[in-house]
Amino acid sequence: MTFNVHKDGSISDLQVIQPSTIDAFNTSASNALLASNPTQPLPPEYPADQAFFTITFYYNENPPSQ
Repeated sequence: MTFNVHKDGSISDLQVIQPSTIDAFNTSASNALLASNPTQPLPPEYPADQAFFTITFYYNENPPSQ
């Protein structure tokens, strides 16, 4: 999933980039982010008006080792 967090903590441009084959997982991931909107604002010293994030949700599996 990708999205932007703005200076005031609002979340926008939420997109599912690599969807699960189980639609309920996609919906749950989107709803989790939407339910946290707005989130914590960006720090005042952050240089841009928004920050771009990419996150991965894992369901009943472990993330790959790094």
